[in-house]
Amino acid sequence: MFTDRLTRQLRIGVALAICAAPVLLPTPAAAAQTVTLSAGAESAGGDVQLNEFAPTMITVNTGDTVTWHLDSTEFHNVFFPAGTTPPDFIQPGPDGVFINPQAAAPSGGNSFDGSAPAGSGLLNKGDAWSLTFTKAGTYQYLCDIHTGMGGVVNVVAPGAAADNQDAIDARRTSQVNAELATKAIPAIMSNVGEQQTEGSSAGLAAGVQNGLVDVQRFFPQRTTIKAGDTVTWIWKTTDTPHTVTFLGGQPAPDVVVPQPQPNGPPKLQLNPQMLAPAGNNMKWDGGTYLNSGFLQPMPGQPTPTFSVTFVQPGSYDYVCLLHEGMVGTIVVEPLS
Repeated sequence: MFTDRLTRQLRIGVALAICAAPVLLPTPAAAAQTVTLSAGAESAGGDVQLNEFAPTMITVNTGDTVTWHLDSTEFHNVFFPAGTTPPDFIQPGPDGVFINPQAAAPSGGNSFDGSAPAGSGLLNKGDAWSLTFTKAGTYQYLCDIHTGMGGVVNVVAPGAAADNQDAIDARRTSQVNAELATKAIPAIMSNVGEQQTEGSSAGLAAGVQNGLVDVQRFFPQRTTIKAGDTVTWIWKTTDTPHTVTFLGGQPAPDVVVPQPQPNGPPKLQLNPQMLAPAGNNMKWDGGTYLNSGFLQPMPGQPTPTFSVTFVQPGSYDYVCLLHEGMVGTIVVEPLS
């Protein structure tokens, strides 16, 4: 009897202990999130372009999605090389100069584990591209249009500390404001006057660049000279191309001319009329199309310049064909 009673008490005690013990259920994983950062940014007026991802580094959890939103007039792409060599954006060939379709078209799908490349293709202002990260790791990416423009996505395990949208927005704002204040403003202030040139009456800057901060403006934007004077434009950029183009009453030529193909999408040719110079060191009376051509600083090469002698009084507007809003005016006064 005692044994039976003890057995019952033990059974009851065990049952009570089981009921009282906490039940360990699997912890639900945090819901996957989508965060957004900038692929490029710009000043309020758009004349200063920041060829940067902002912020340049973020941390997300496995399963999260990152969206890059293009917040600049300058176009960019987002490319994760995954150990491969990024494609060149421009491809010269025997039949012209073309935009490389490997850089211009999306690739690799919408998820990424680091094993194969993935890219957004060419993005224009307002466009967005998203990528879901399925494996923990540290992944570097770049824009293969703009040298030095890169970023890092650090992917950590679910539940580990990661950035939320508020943190990303705060770092983006801080980064953009700092770049405008410490790089753009000094670059502008040091080029507000005319440039020193030999053999010219006036020297102008065709764009100014400070690291990844690109000021797409002619300095000064309005210049007054006398008939017979010569103006020289000097490329004050590191690698950004520009044109100095007087349209002479003609419509602006397209930068890209699609070339239809028998199979597949059209080839994107850079317009030869935009690329080719027309009138360097010319005595110009304002009645014809005048173009510096596509000029870009190259390492180890002389700084590009373009010179024109103005022989006819008048007011002459000019543009950079590559960058909307980059404009200037030459006012030519009579000799007497």
